[in-house]
Amino acid sequence: MKRFPIFALLFLIPALLYAQGENYIIGSSDVLEISVWGEADLSRQLNVRTDGFISLPLIGEVKAAGKTPGNLQKELERLLRRYIKEPHCAVIVVEPRSKRFYITGEVNHPGMFLIDSELHLTQALALAGGFTQWADKGGIVIIRYGSGKQKRLEFDYKRIVKGKSLDPLVLPGDTVIVP
Repeated sequence: MKRFPIFALLFLIPALLYAQGENYIIGSSDVLEISVWGEADLSRQLNVRTDGFISLPLIGEVKAAGKTPGNLQKELERLLRRYIKEPHCAVIVVEPRSKRFYITGEVNHPGMFLIDSELHLTQALALAGGFTQWADKGGIVIIRYGSGKQKRLEFDYKRIVKGKSLDPLVLPGDTVIVP
């Protein structure tokens, strides 16, 4: 009877990893749950630092950003083998903070959204419930930060849907403004 919870966990953890996307790439500010079976003092919730690293007892600094949870799990198990016989780890992204973007202004559901794959402006607007009746569809702005600078990109929704302009990608950290 005592083995049932462990048996259930063996099926639950892979299901959770699959549900969050097996191709999810960990980024800075993401919150990770690291579990090491039989080693409660090594299991913890961690923020990925802005330099992309996490810090764990015994093994120290480990680069997490740029890896999938599965790849990070394998690396942690490899590093822990120096200290623990047959370590078994689980890495779960509890809060995918690195993949956020924002939509504000004249949309039905303004707020913060997550990017889990390639996302175009028209798709982002659909996630926000579309336009309100007062929206200026010709004056959509994407505020983008990169290399310490802010860029202001303007788009005309009508031109995009008519095929006269390309549908731009929305990137993590972007803010879409619909006047």
